[in-house]
Amino acid sequence: MSDDMSAYRDVFLSESAEYLQAMTEGLLALEAEPNDLEPVETVFRGAHSLKGMAAAMAYGSTQELTHKMESLMDTVRRRVQAADHELIDLMLRAIDVVREAIAVESAGTGEASIEGIVAELVARAMAAPAAAEVPSGKAPAADTGEGALFQARITLEEACVLKGVRAYMAIKRLSHMSTVVETRPSAREIEDERFDRSFEVVFRTSAAPEAVHNALIAVTEVENVVVEPVAEPAPSASTQDASPRPTSSARPVPKLSETQTVRISIGHLDAMVNLVGELVIIRSRLERIARDADLPELGDTLDALERVSAELQQEVMQTRMVPVGNIFNRFPRMVRDLARDLGKDVTLETDGLDIELDRTVLDEIGDPIVHLLRNCVDHGVETPEERVAAGKSERGTVRLAAEREREQIRITVSDDGRGLDVGRIWSAAVARGLVEESARDSYSEHDIFLFVCAPGFSTVEQATKVSGRGVGMDVVKGKIEYLGGTISITSTPGEGTSISLRLPLTLAIIQALLLACGDQVFAVPLSAVDEVLGLDEVTLETVEGRWVTVLRDGSVIPIQRLDVVCGVAEPGEAAADPGDHIVIIHSGEEMRALTVPHLIGRQEIVIKPLSALFRGLHGIGGATVLGDGHVALILDPRTLLKMEG
Repeated sequence: MSDDMSAYRDVFLSESAEYLQAMTEGLLALEAEPNDLEPVETVFRGAHSLKGMAAAMAYGSTQELTHKMESLMDTVRRRVQAADHELIDLMLRAIDVVREAIAVESAGTGEASIEGIVAELVARAMAAPAAAEVPSGKAPAADTGEGALFQARITLEEACVLKGVRAYMAIKRLSHMSTVVETRPSAREIEDERFDRSFEVVFRTSAAPEAVHNALIAVTEVENVVVEPVAEPAPSASTQDASPRPTSSARPVPKLSETQTVRISIGHLDAMVNLVGELVIIRSRLERIARDADLPELGDTLDALERVSAELQQEVMQTRMVPVGNIFNRFPRMVRDLARDLGKDVTLETDGLDIELDRTVLDEIGDPIVHLLRNCVDHGVETPEERVAAGKSERGTVRLAAEREREQIRITVSDDGRGLDVGRIWSAAVARGLVEESARDSYSEHDIFLFVCAPGFSTVEQATKVSGRGVGMDVVKGKIEYLGGTISITSTPGEGTSISLRLPLTLAIIQALLLACGDQVFAVPLSAVDEVLGLDEVTLETVEGRWVTVLRDGSVIPIQRLDVVCGVAEPGEAAADPGDHIVIIHSGEEMRALTVPHLIGRQEIVIKPLSALFRGLHGIGGATVLGDGHVALILDPRTLLKMEG
């Protein structure tokens, strides 16, 4: 690949991924509504655009394959053949091969093997009848060449990279509704990108000028379109300069929010977040110096610095926030293919696609959601025959939804299937030695459902090729808790199961409560702190030789001495010393009280990961640098609550 073209590779890879995703969604929508021509157009235009982009990049295999996909979808556009399940399957497999071809050709390792899928596409396209009746008002009709003569002046955005491709896309779209008479500059010059940002097309059509304008302006990176009638006859080459052309002053000023965007690498974003984190630490140190030195003037300056740095931090953190739709949109294809393999009829509904989540968190939750969706389809939703027998519709529904809850996001995966059997889960837990049979009354239904998250737990006698309900659930729970989140399960027999994942919006900079034991300072994520109490607000008692605290509402929870748990002090007989504070923390549904000698207060901290040497240390989830330059350990409520103290 030449140096010039390699500079465009990242842009091509990004845009081609978007086109392939749009084509996938279009095919799934078409399968659900075979008579809807809108998704047909989406898939057709996607294949057509990819073909042009691949040609510009000299990716021969990708160009040929997308051309055959375009030809097949054209037969569907013209209603020559129906979009049945077999055609959808073929097109989806072709999309997979396109991804492979792009990967091979962009890596410069040769050409991808596309002969097999190309042969299938050609065979299916040729299997269509030579002619067919086109229902009135349904299929898009090509222009017959009759109609008025017009001229369109098309201006591309200044930041457009592949001008020749964009121009080709605009001219091709125009050819679908008109007869193109002439282009200025010539087609070869446009293909070679020997034009500035604007070019003209003379065409004949019976369509309304507004319809032509709307079709052209919808092409990606087209900034402006002016459509004007041209006097008969069509202007020749000698009279081209005399034809009226719109002046530059007639073009509307582009809106910055619509046209000036920049693609930035993840590495740059991570570096920016790290630098802002360092700025937060330096700001804290300056605030401490100003306070200790009693310098009011410096304090005023720091107030301004705090406002500016806080706004900068907010903006930088916002750049890392990504809509969950970026990961949710890959799942409909997976659910569809899995359901067909299992002989089930399942539709996936998604909601809250615009809810934003930190990219780091989003990258981590893909696999857990895959586990949950596969379990829903495999063991949640019944077969069509079972559903009809139970008085349900043949088609099952799996729902994937996201919603914002204060500083957390809740992702829910649910199905309308058979539900979980509490009795079977309890019996399996007893058989595996996870619990004693006599302890049944002390476990709520919610507690019993969580047994499916035990490693290797399953109530399925024979595992399928997908999984048992419990296979992978321990991975899901572990990953969610590693991210500082919680998992909860609800289910109703015969009606379905719902699994909710609660996650923090970001993992980089958090609010924390600073605690001190001797000379060591600890930080607890504020999201895990329920409340802070004095010793006079609680009652301390012993149950079976262990200390517990009784809260105002009568609830009883275990109590731990933080200095003992963290190894700062030796175990003693007292649960707390005079002057200690009681900090109630939680992880999931589990709660614990910590007796803490000193409270420092609430502070914004930057999370620094521990080295590999300390990653297996229970109770500690990271570190942070305080304003005085000292390092504070960040307590991990998930593992801290499992420690004795």
